[in-house]
Amino acid sequence: MTTYRCAHCGNKTRFDVYEAVRRRRFEHATLGGDVEIEEEEVLSRTVERVVCRWCERDDAVEVADGG
Repeated sequence: MTTYRCAHCGNKTRFDVYEAVRRRRFEHATLGGDVEIEEEEVLSRTVERVVCRWCERDDAVEVADGG
């Protein structure tokens, strides 16, 4: 999991992450109409934008170094 940091306000915990995900999943539908996902595999994931929830900037958000 990627962690982020806002260089503008210092936020390290609250971000809106906009991403495009392509996935394959196996769905099992019952005769009663309920659907259960039994398997799911993420084929690709692209982060399009990350916005700081504190200051609402997306130009100052950077990937945290993990330390």
